[in-house]
Amino acid sequence: MSFSDLVKLKLKELEEPRFDASLSGAHVYDASLSAPGFNLFDGKLMNQKGELVKSWNFRYLSTILSDGRYLAQEHYESKRWGLFTWDDKPIWINEEPIHHDICLTPHNTILTFTKEMHRYKGRDVDFCVVVEFDMQGKELSRFSTWDHLKELQKFHQPLELDTPKLFFLPETAKRKKPSPWGGQYDYYRLNAIQILPDTSLGLKDSRFRAGHWLISFRHGSMMFILDQDSKAIVWKCIDGDVADRLEGQHGAHMLANGNILIFDNGRYRGWSRVIEIDPRDNRIVWQFRQEGFYTLSQGYAQRLINGNTLITESERGRVFEVTPQGKTVWEYYHPDPQNEFNSQHPESYGRRQWIYRMLRYDQKFIEAFL
Repeated sequence: MSFSDLVKLKLKELEEPRFDASLSGAHVYDASLSAPGFNLFDGKLMNQKGELVKSWNFRYLSTILSDGRYLAQEHYESKRWGLFTWDDKPIWINEEPIHHDICLTPHNTILTFTKEMHRYKGRDVDFCVVVEFDMQGKELSRFSTWDHLKELQKFHQPLELDTPKLFFLPETAKRKKPSPWGGQYDYYRLNAIQILPDTSLGLKDSRFRAGHWLISFRHGSMMFILDQDSKAIVWKCIDGDVADRLEGQHGAHMLANGNILIFDNGRYRGWSRVIEIDPRDNRIVWQFRQEGFYTLSQGYAQRLINGNTLITESERGRVFEVTPQGKTVWEYYHPDPQNEFNSQHPESYGRRQWIYRMLRYDQKFIEAFL
């Protein structure tokens, strides 16, 4: 990031609104256009009015399985995550830190991310690992970006950590204390994984065949599809491959129509958007932008059953639902202020608690368990 880009970001942080209690909770603007359902975030399940109907103790990366079991990490970068009953009784808990995403596969297994620390270019650097577990919490396989680093690097330009360590320059990416994995830097920072679904596109083009892995790297603004068996890269979308560039994207996943929905943070340009691209040519076929819509380092978008899109603007503690035409029909603001100073994110002090992501579940599906 250039010095001018850094100045722009700091000025934008100063412009962001501080905590406003009048915005807290859910706001239904047009119930006839909103997709019915229940909303899950941070271990809390709410109805459309923002009323709490269920909660669990483990709250990060929370996911409800088709049989009502609940999968989550204790909290961000916790060394504990596991599977629980609907009534929050532990089925198993693993003592290994994971991060950013939990993906359920069609083979009744779990994919998630961990990291391993290696010495690289004079630094202690974390390299992401995709780990597969069975439903009893037993590890089945691993895909390490460190082991495949040379292959991956063929597809992208050198990243910041590819330069030798220079002691007389500030290193903005360095953590103040080592991560749970031991590193003080992240090389790729994987933030999303999906097993590609059956689509008409996948039947026509083997690159998008059901079962392949779609993965997203924040650093380098990169997305790849890996062959499900060989793990060879069969498709890539990097940075300038999309109009107006990808910048630190999150939550990339393929939709039923074969297109890919992406939360594009705009990490350096200072504005965010949600885009839907045709992966055959990376052409944008749908886009949502809004004045003031921006989140630097997190975010998520979910396509709902009625064609609307649920968007998590993480760092503002805001989630909202828009129609294909961009009309906001439902909105939620985290009700709690960020009243504890966080040295990792000092700019958030006095603002809302962040929401990593919110997921909407079908109304009848949840009511069956309630």
